[in-house]
Amino acid sequence: MTATRLALFAVLLGTMLGCATVKVIPADEPGLLDSFQASVAHDDLSPRTRQTLRRWDLEPLYRSNPSEAYARMQAAAVQSADPEIVFALAEVSYLFGKQIEQHSCLDACGYYYLCAGYSYHYLFDDRPQPPSPYDPRFRLACDLYNTGLSKCIHAAQRAGRLDPRQVLHLPTTDSKGFTLSVQHHGFAWKPEEFGPLLLCSDYEVIGLANQYRSYGLGVPLIGTRVARNKTAGPAVYPREVSFPVTAFFRFEGSLADLSQRRAGRLELHNPLTVQSVTVHGNPIPLETDLTTPLAYFLSRTDLEGIEYAGFLRPDKVEHRSGIYMFEPYQPGKIPVVMVHGLLASPLTWSVMFNDLRADPVLRERYQFWFYLYPTGNPYLEAAADLREDLNQVRATCDPAGTDPALDHMVFVSHSMGGLVSKLLTVNSGDAFWHLVSNEPLNDLKAKPAVRTDLQRLFFFDRQPGVERVVFLGTPHRGSKLSPSVPGRLAAHLVELPKTLRNAAQDLMDENPQAAMRGLSNSVDLLAPASPALEVLAARPRLPEVHYHSIIGQAPCDSTLREIGFLLGQDERYSDGVVPYASAHLDGVDSEIVVDADHNQIHRHPLAVLEVRRILLEHLRQVQTTNPVALQE
Repeated sequence: MTATRLALFAVLLGTMLGCATVKVIPADEPGLLDSFQASVAHDDLSPRTRQTLRRWDLEPLYRSNPSEAYARMQAAAVQSADPEIVFALAEVSYLFGKQIEQHSCLDACGYYYLCAGYSYHYLFDDRPQPPSPYDPRFRLACDLYNTGLSKCIHAAQRAGRLDPRQVLHLPTTDSKGFTLSVQHHGFAWKPEEFGPLLLCSDYEVIGLANQYRSYGLGVPLIGTRVARNKTAGPAVYPREVSFPVTAFFRFEGSLADLSQRRAGRLELHNPLTVQSVTVHGNPIPLETDLTTPLAYFLSRTDLEGIEYAGFLRPDKVEHRSGIYMFEPYQPGKIPVVMVHGLLASPLTWSVMFNDLRADPVLRERYQFWFYLYPTGNPYLEAAADLREDLNQVRATCDPAGTDPALDHMVFVSHSMGGLVSKLLTVNSGDAFWHLVSNEPLNDLKAKPAVRTDLQRLFFFDRQPGVERVVFLGTPHRGSKLSPSVPGRLAAHLVELPKTLRNAAQDLMDENPQAAMRGLSNSVDLLAPASPALEVLAARPRLPEVHYHSIIGQAPCDSTLREIGFLLGQDERYSDGVVPYASAHLDGVDSEIVVDADHNQIHRHPLAVLEVRRILLEHLRQVQTTNPVALQE
């Protein structure tokens, strides 16, 4: 390939792709309660705890023999349950853990457990005058609880004492050890699928501007999955899938049990479904982080870069195509299927998915699926494969057909993905077959396998359950970039799938006298004069299907718009790739225009808000027409 062709092809790639990278980097360790340095000095006792030691005549002993002072404090707490001494024990336990951690993770784990336990008792023990939430010591106790718990988990995993599936082993003063149970709440994953737990606080997110966190008690974690098998039927779990977890230590024993390290249990909660816990009848908000686990997954996934192979060599990634789920199928939740465009992958949805999943109503009522397909394939082929995948998911996950939520699926699609999605909502008749031949397929000679392939590709009915489609920058009438010089170069480089090439050749060999037209690749099928686009545009819209359009208008200083002008995209209203006239559909349920180019339209805040509005509208309509479709 000449240098000129490579340069032009690079322009096309940069124009059509434009994907931002999401990653995580190690974060600096924050100081304990940085904003309350007046209440606690770094790696030293706070003034309030020193005052407690003086009141109990333990300050000189603490200076000379901290361990003996600590033991006397524990005995005093068991006898009197004085909140001041309980708080002091939490702080001293934290400092002991910090001091010993570099020498013994196991011993540090025990002290961090005690730090969380004493903090818990200070916050929740029943007493005539509970601690005031306005007291800095109360807020410090919350941070001591969270920090002690996080460091306990970290140290236990380093020492090999935490099995996230079932148990936490703690050291005890009598060297016999004690086993705490690990309980799972609200997860679609099974306990045996839990792998190592990572602290969200250890990572800084880059590439996702909106980071969804809530504040309370508990430690936000990144849960990792031990892949027992790669797939759930026809649906694929990404090999590196991770998910949000919040850890909460519950101490239901006495202070005497705690001092012997024989109390408590570790609860792992799914913050997507559980936002609070109950302690002594009172709701306690959990601290959560929904974004860092997503960014951690995106930074490690091997889907990065697959868009190039899927475009240039579709056969090489055919085995990776399919419907991807980040959680197991959940009956009663309506699937939102996100379909990427040309030269893209499911990673292109990271910004929108992060924002939509943060909405508690949406994540309670919807489950998000992602369709990966080789974009060098004709969109007729991608749609045929998607129909088969949807049928298999339904047959596997709901074999008895008892989940009505599957009858109300919403497709959210970008660029060429909108054409793939639209093909699921129409009946083909024989209109698409006439793109290949005017001869009826049944009148032509063909091997059984070839006839089956052609039948599924060109003859189809509306896919059951696809009720609503959102189009973002979809070229319903094509794009002038397709017949441009880079577009022609790309079309020359793209290979048709081997099965299609063989089917076409076998058909021509079997019917030498029949007039046959060649099959086109994805770039050719996006040209403004593409017969396939004209046929799709002419198919009648069925009344049970709803359409919504989100159309981009590139800012005047957009690089993509300037490239579009150079390549013949001279329309005034355009996202730089798809002009308004091509993205517009008559008779849609809604249409908005946002100031974004083609690469950014599905990441634009107003587009995300519009998709959210559409999903909420869909819920209202489903509840009106079929209230049993939604889980309660």
